[in-house]
Amino acid sequence: MSENRLKRTIASALWSAYGDALGFPTELASDKTVQQRLGHSRVTRTESWKRLVGGRFGAKVQLPAGAYSDDTQLRLSTCRAITGQGYFDVEAFAKIELPVWQSYALGAGRGSKSAASALCNRSNNWFSNFFTGYENGGGNGAAMRVQPHVWAAADLKNKDSFLADVIRNSVCTHGHMRGIAGAVVHALSLAHTLETGRVPGPEDWLNYAEDIESIHQIIANDNELSTFWLPTWEEKSGRTLISAVIDTANEWRQSANNASKLVNMANFSDSAALYAKLITSENGLSKEERGSGLKSALFANVAAFIGKLSGSQETIEMVANLLDSDTDTIATMAGALIGAASPDARFIGPVQDYVYITDEATRMYEVSQGESAATFNYPDTLYWQAPRAAIDMLTRNGNQTSIEGLGNAVASGEHYLGLQKNTAWRWFMLDFGQSILVRYRADSGLGSDKVTPVAPAQMDTPDMFRHTERLRPNSESTKVLDRHAQPAEMVEHLSKELSPTDPSLSLIPESNKATDGYKSDPLPVDTDWAGQEQSIISSIDLDMLTNEAIKGFDPETIGRHLMLLAEQQNPISLSIAYTSIVVKARSARLKHRKPQ
Repeated sequence: MSENRLKRTIASALWSAYGDALGFPTELASDKTVQQRLGHSRVTRTESWKRLVGGRFGAKVQLPAGAYSDDTQLRLSTCRAITGQGYFDVEAFAKIELPVWQSYALGAGRGSKSAASALCNRSNNWFSNFFTGYENGGGNGAAMRVQPHVWAAADLKNKDSFLADVIRNSVCTHGHMRGIAGAVVHALSLAHTLETGRVPGPEDWLNYAEDIESIHQIIANDNELSTFWLPTWEEKSGRTLISAVIDTANEWRQSANNASKLVNMANFSDSAALYAKLITSENGLSKEERGSGLKSALFANVAAFIGKLSGSQETIEMVANLLDSDTDTIATMAGALIGAASPDARFIGPVQDYVYITDEATRMYEVSQGESAATFNYPDTLYWQAPRAAIDMLTRNGNQTSIEGLGNAVASGEHYLGLQKNTAWRWFMLDFGQSILVRYRADSGLGSDKVTPVAPAQMDTPDMFRHTERLRPNSESTKVLDRHAQPAEMVEHLSKELSPTDPSLSLIPESNKATDGYKSDPLPVDTDWAGQEQSIISSIDLDMLTNEAIKGFDPETIGRHLMLLAEQQNPISLSIAYTSIVVKARSARLKHRKPQ
């Protein structure tokens, strides 16, 4: 069970980051905007794109393939704030992580940014962050980041063991019960999936209304929440907590009933149409509802549940391509569930900071098992104070550049100047492995450091080069498939590892496919690709070529691909691998079409 939970935890973390990265370019974007960002109007894999950061007077920045938004940024902040003993240091999260996050936030909502800014005030604590509009903050900014509390939970069946921390985390930024309840529902959904290996279904959704109703009791049992937060919240909101909880629970019942009826009456052959119908019926495309914490938790559950017959990758694509919805947040929450339910499934394209995300997920697992786990070394909040201006978070001490509160950082990309005077952005790599795009003062000289190449983003898709399976410390020796392997070995390996999107073209025997509802592949999700030749990767993408080839088996397209492969450094292995995939796919399709 413990090994299985480790695998599910890592997969949940990676799939949630992947959903965020895939939905980031389409977030609140029109078809025209997506076309301008990507060069095409539909996302099917993570890829590099340009985005305007810092508002209308900011800068247009190149984001690498797999770049994630504030959803994953704050999820990693939550991870760091959980100590090796399983204690959630909410003080460090509120007074260090959130204020510092302002300097590198990508795609952040107004509520979270306002909360982070208010926490820079020394008089505002995590339980007293009642900035203007706080009690109306019912967005999904809390729900999207609370997964680490579940990953680190020692007993997933004991709700109270992690829900108190989920609520503490939420009230740092969100004061409306919709935002808090959305975080609670998503945490319970993830706990159910990690425990059972099954995404919650309609019968489970309805039961979460009772858990929402129990929020007031969890708060009453927490000394700091009940003593400091609750009286002020009731005064500011002008109502009792119990009445707010009951109203929110009733709203959830109504929406969950609607979703259950649609799902039970639906034809699962068109999951995308069913998902779009639900989002529309719940006003999920409107400005008023699309960012709701409560609705986002429901949408993520429905997407993960109805998409189990389509496949994990297809489900995330479905969510990421429903324009005018909150694509990245729903996809990141659905991804957390999908990864936990189907840990062997693979996504298409790289994820930024793959190794660091995997390390933090592994640490959360170690915490859940009571193992000796590391604790992040924060400055003492009794003496440390975040700079009042987010632009001053990047500092220099001698020759070393640092991010206040987080530690040393090395410049790793080009310098982007904003239209606003004295404002610039640049990618930095923190010494623990996270990449952040930092805003700083252009005249400070901090952006003139020697550029250090960024480690390439990692992919959860097969490639034709040497790769090494990521192993836990003290495990057996690593298994390696060398890129100079004999063609026969390469073809045999690829036949086992690669499977086209179309089920009828699968290279994996039916008997080897997963039976938990999601399509899966034999390669573990916690595989770390190493030894890749970046010059080849940048010029050739075998996965993309084979996908293009099997769409129509056009001889001219296949010939063009082979000519391209002949120009690479290892043309024989690549050509044989490409040909074997295309021929097997063509053979399978012809066999599939033969009259019975």
